[in-house]
Amino acid sequence: MKTSNNPLFIICNALIFLAVFLYPGLQVSAADLEQIKKLDEEVLQHKKKIEKVQTGIASHQTKVAAAREREMLLLDELDKIDQQISAESEKLLALQEEMARQNEMTLTKQKEMEKVAQEKDDLRLHMESRLRAYYRMGDVGVMNTLFSSSSLADLLSFRDYFVLMLKSDQQLINDFKNKMHELEEVKKAHEEEKIRLSQAAEEVMQQQELLSQTQQERQELFERVKTERQLYQQALKELEDASQQLTATLTALEEKATEAKVERERQLIRDYPLKPFKKRKPASARGFASEKGKLPLPVAGSIMQQFGTHTDETSGASTFANGINIESAPGSDIIAVYDSKVVYAGTLRGYGNLIILDHGNHYYSLVSGVGEILRKVGDMVKQHEKIGVTSLHTGLLKEGLHFEIRHNTEAQNPLEWLESSQRSLKK
Repeated sequence: MKTSNNPLFIICNALIFLAVFLYPGLQVSAADLEQIKKLDEEVLQHKKKIEKVQTGIASHQTKVAAAREREMLLLDELDKIDQQISAESEKLLALQEEMARQNEMTLTKQKEMEKVAQEKDDLRLHMESRLRAYYRMGDVGVMNTLFSSSSLADLLSFRDYFVLMLKSDQQLINDFKNKMHELEEVKKAHEEEKIRLSQAAEEVMQQQELLSQTQQERQELFERVKTERQLYQQALKELEDASQQLTATLTALEEKATEAKVERERQLIRDYPLKPFKKRKPASARGFASEKGKLPLPVAGSIMQQFGTHTDETSGASTFANGINIESAPGSDIIAVYDSKVVYAGTLRGYGNLIILDHGNHYYSLVSGVGEILRKVGDMVKQHEKIGVTSLHTGLLKEGLHFEIRHNTEAQNPLEWLESSQRSLKK
């Protein structure tokens, strides 16, 4: 607040002027005025500091929320990569099992081929012996018939049997050749399948390596984002602690300034009593304080929750409401209940969209759960002027618009400040 616009400051200066020019004998203490001015300046500086800290808190809250959202996205991505790596591992295992099966089948066919080759070689040697015997026997001619102890019929029959055996051996050899050819084709097919499986396994391993590299990069990014969020949270905690300390300091300064002003005013009243019809009102009965029981509702609607302690019927837990909740139509106008200055307009944890108005003499009103904020910090607003709009979405809990009145940091019952016709309670 500016001391030059403070009514109390103006009254004090006027009284000092009268004292100096109408009562020259009275000595006015400049030190008292200087102390009050200094306290007012300190209060103003602390309010500015609180506004800056609150702006920083809102900024860091946004950063923490953004970092947390990035963390969740990275966690989802890491989970998907893990699933892909698992799927590739299962695919690689299946390929390796198939390669082992193909290798086993190749070895089996190789053994069969070796066995067939051995049988073929044995048959070939046996057939060669038969052929040599056949050639040594010669053809069945006159000489063999004359000098053989067997009859011609026996010789011819023996020759026919021998030829049949040779033909059978020849057929066996051809069968062995065909079987060898088939085994070679099967073996070749197994070898080609092994090559294909090996290439597929190589591609799977490359994909696994790529996924592992991506996973490592995402994990490193996740750790950086996590660290960033923790730093923002730490900074936010420090800002909130600083805000509490500043608020406590401001409260003490305001109380001290109020005491000094009241004492100064009492001293002037004692020294310069006014006429009976011009009795001076104390500070507590001027300005916003004089409007108790006359204020309008900040939004048209009915009161759905009152000030004070509330007990949950289900759990039995008790909570204390520092203000009232007002049910209104979505998109309703929110007004200033009295002339004021906007000292906060933004998001605050636990309150959502929040507007705080300074009405002077350490009286404040606040509305939270605002859908759209139409004023900024530093704006001067008159009573009934529009400062915001209620949300178009009431939410699952349907809390309504929250309204509080505070003197310094002490919560007041808003119902005691509202004009009687405005105290409509929802049934």
